[in-house]
Amino acid sequence: MNTTPASSTRYNADTPFDRATAGIRRVVVSTALGDVVAHVDPNAAALSDAATLLLHGAAGSWTTWLPLIRASQKAGSPLQNIVALDLPGWGESGSISADATVEDLADAVAHVTRTLGYARWHIFGHSLGGHLGLTIAARHPERTTSVTAISATGPGALSVLRHPIRNFAVLPALAGMLGAMRLLSALGAGGTALVRALHRLRLLGLLSDPLFAHRGSLDSSVIDSLAAEIRPTSFARGAAAAARYDEVQWASIRCPVALVRGDHDVFVSSADDAWFQSAIPHASQQVSPNAGHFAHIESLQTLHSARGGTHAAA
Repeated sequence: MNTTPASSTRYNADTPFDRATAGIRRVVVSTALGDVVAHVDPNAAALSDAATLLLHGAAGSWTTWLPLIRASQKAGSPLQNIVALDLPGWGESGSISADATVEDLADAVAHVTRTLGYARWHIFGHSLGGHLGLTIAARHPERTTSVTAISATGPGALSVLRHPIRNFAVLPALAGMLGAMRLLSALGAGGTALVRALHRLRLLGLLSDPLFAHRGSLDSSVIDSLAAEIRPTSFARGAAAAARYDEVQWASIRCPVALVRGDHDVFVSSADDAWFQSAIPHASQQVSPNAGHFAHIESLQTLHSARGGTHAAA
């Protein structure tokens, strides 16, 4: 493990004197999938062996958790021992290979967290990160204390990722985004340039409207971050990895699990709740009102409730 100077890390803070992120430092950990950038309090592991592990989705980076980090600080119950990762292929971490599996990603995340000095972890995962969090819980049951999965990539989404044309009607928005990301990936650097151009023309916000229940009420930094952090090739490869995973393995999860989704989430099938209830009988489920796919940004109150439930049960 080695520390390196921060480069393109964005806190998107209104002020550089942000108490919520004051102790967080950028750390680089080598893994079997390449270097992974983590944002942590480097002294926290000396005080506790349990981390709060934050895993972003396929169109983000560690900064997607800043609203939750700040809201928790403001509420007087700050997240403890934060380990916020840029997953392989996103943010400042190295690229993700075409043949990488969800199991590879899960083991890389576990390796990073153990290397940082933690024996156990509470996981918060969004979208693909929620899928990954459930996989980590299944693969590392002795170390996973709880999982809060926000709009996890579940059976409905997986059916689309596996057969986007055949199952287009299940989640049309996801099928459309997958096609768009594959196209942008095929364009290479031109795809990234196109995303930036759409953002400059203020069109990216309109195109991302289905992701949120009330996009107009969001701070502009949310769409700014989305434009900066979209990685079309990583999205496509992450989606392919998720599609190859057998989600039946989640039935072996032993820790408390809270499943949260927005009531306007276009990436979660209406059948997902029943499937999760059957597959993980001890999991709790919450529907976040007035939220889309990013409930951890749009509806923090519901997420705080879920957080309390998993940690109390643990």
